[in-house]
Amino acid sequence: MSKRSRAAPKTPNWQARQFRVSREGQSLRSMTVASLRKAILSLHLKPGEKLTERELCELTGVSRPLMREALRDLEAQGLISNVPHRGPAVAMLTRDDARDIYEVRSALEPMAARLFVERATDGQIEELVAMADRCRRAMAERNVLAVIDALEGFYKTLFTGAGNRMAALLAGMLYSKAGLLRAVTFQRQTDIDAKRSMTHIARIATAVRSRDAEAAAATCLMQVKRSRDVAMRLLDVVDHERSRRKS
Repeated sequence: MSKRSRAAPKTPNWQARQFRVSREGQSLRSMTVASLRKAILSLHLKPGEKLTERELCELTGVSRPLMREALRDLEAQGLISNVPHRGPAVAMLTRDDARDIYEVRSALEPMAARLFVERATDGQIEELVAMADRCRRAMAERNVLAVIDALEGFYKTLFTGAGNRMAALLAGMLYSKAGLLRAVTFQRQTDIDAKRSMTHIARIATAVRSRDAEAAAATCLMQVKRSRDVAMRLLDVVDHERSRRKS
């Protein structure tokens, strides 16, 4: 186990306290999953970091049986890998993983946009427009967790309004992994990268509000390609930094 892993959550300082699980409201299991997801996407728990039940229980304040259930849920979401005889660790994303994500997105999102224009109610269209504005505000604040949450909300609204349950199921699995990719690359993207991304999101919302299926689909595809190019460039930077630390 690495030196950092042994020392991880010694005391519930102001950083660690944000991952403590409240015992009110929704189920403890779902809150534990949400808390660990937050720890992963904020990079408090870093890609490749080995996870131990004891330290995670100290971090969140929940029992080991509950932690095991939460880890299974996160593994199903693709945020945790569980290698036999080594135990759970935060998932690592390679260039091949990123390529796979963007290939699937490039097929699903234009289709969802066309179906959304065809099937969405006026209320769902206004919800998508509101989600686009939420994405813009989160990006302006440079808050990675807010950006990930807002973008997931935007695409969840898009796929829900598209009315294809299988596509929505696939998208839900996909955007969990895409969130980890955003977390890894977010701090390295430029203001120009962020501005272009939000411009495309706004254009998608404008196109669906106008009930222009082809414009919405084309802009979705442009956004995927732009995101892919940025992510691949930044993953090269991440890989270079990782190699330099090992040398």
